[in-house]
Amino acid sequence: MKIKYKLQKLDLEFVFAISRSSSSQAETILLELETEYKGQNFHAIGEAVYSRFYGENENSVMDFYKKLNEENILDGLDPLNIQDFETRIAKLPGHNQAAKSGLDIALWDLRAKILGLPLYRLLGLDPNRCPKTSYTIGLADLDTIKHKTLTALERGYDMLKVKLGSPDDLKIIELIRELAPSETIRVDANAAWTCDEALKLLKTLKELNIEFVEEPLRLDSPIADYEKLKAESPLALMADESCHTSKDLLHCSKYFHSINLKHTKTGGLTEAIRMIHVARALDLKIMLGCFTESSVSITAFAHLSPLVDYLDLDGSLLLAQDPFQGVEFRTNQLILPVQAGLGVRKSDHAK
Repeated sequence: MKIKYKLQKLDLEFVFAISRSSSSQAETILLELETEYKGQNFHAIGEAVYSRFYGENENSVMDFYKKLNEENILDGLDPLNIQDFETRIAKLPGHNQAAKSGLDIALWDLRAKILGLPLYRLLGLDPNRCPKTSYTIGLADLDTIKHKTLTALERGYDMLKVKLGSPDDLKIIELIRELAPSETIRVDANAAWTCDEALKLLKTLKELNIEFVEEPLRLDSPIADYEKLKAESPLALMADESCHTSKDLLHCSKYFHSINLKHTKTGGLTEAIRMIHVARALDLKIMLGCFTESSVSITAFAHLSPLVDYLDLDGSLLLAQDPFQGVEFRTNQLILPVQAGLGVRKSDHAK
């Protein structure tokens, strides 16, 4: 079994900024594999969404896939044998979570196509139980934020996720609440605040009827600050940058009320499913999140959405033009595909 892969650069509708970076373009690695199974030929697709913040880039992902092909790691693999696949991948050195995720997504697409089922059906999930997804308003000057918010509201999005972590945080959230007086609003600080800053802001956010706050504290904050914030916070706290794999969940259960899973961090759907079940045992609520990416990986993660409490799967909605079609968005509501596999195909306008 050989894989093909290529870089795809996806323009964003608006410049997207968070507390530590900004971009006008998303870069991902599109992965395809073709294989024969019991006399039938199958084609499957995945997407690696790498993040330099997490130590991966275009070259590290492509080097990982090149090594898979050169060392014939996937030769003779039964695609339905998840344990064998994980054993083979575990032998490769390095972090490579995004690269692993792209391959893991493609294999789940392949398994479901072999069995002739949409992925959510293979997993035994009810497609009518998908939560609504938020739509993200990135950091910008106040005029741009006003324009972005009004655009989102005009398109019918009534659940907003607001990026904070700037000197204008209070002005930003007050402006958006004024524009969206009855809509659900969530806040993501992307690890930008000190404990004192967080406690001061959270009091005001509570008064503005914000639903929860994501990753408020700087990642180098002492444990005592995490303990204090959880004890005194008037809002529920969600882990994102603090939560990568199952090994992080016990820690997160002590200092957060919920977790944000991204396939880029988990290494794919397989580990994300494990994390969902472990998180439930630890009484954590769960959100599925994303970066700016195409409908390939957004749709893949969307198949898990009946298992969770919250969604932030708007990455493909932020693109100027998505080269793929998969999960359907009726404003904030997701409609899962009925086709076998992920249910993803090229858009009519794709080159």
